[in-house]
Amino acid sequence: MMTEIEYECDGKMRPFVGTTEIRCERKADGHEQHAAVLLDAAYPGSETRIVWFDSDRRTFHGDWPGDCEDGCILPFGHRGNHTYP
Repeated sequence: MMTEIEYECDGKMRPFVGTTEIRCERKADGHEQHAAVLLDAAYPGSETRIVWFDSDRRTFHGDWPGDCEDGCILPFGHRGNHTYP
């Protein structure tokens, strides 16, 4: 039986090209290290734990800010260079 997670942190990321989105499951805002579990990614029934830092260019807060420009796979407004598939 799965229980619904009550999120307090609004840190999110899209770890792969596409729309798969994960949200930090930590209970408090204002931390640098985020963590989430991605279900069914490796195989049906799997749980993949992902830990990332706020400085990761794939990180965004709140709603998806939109795609970057010219085919870059990172969120709009990311730091650093663009990344292309």
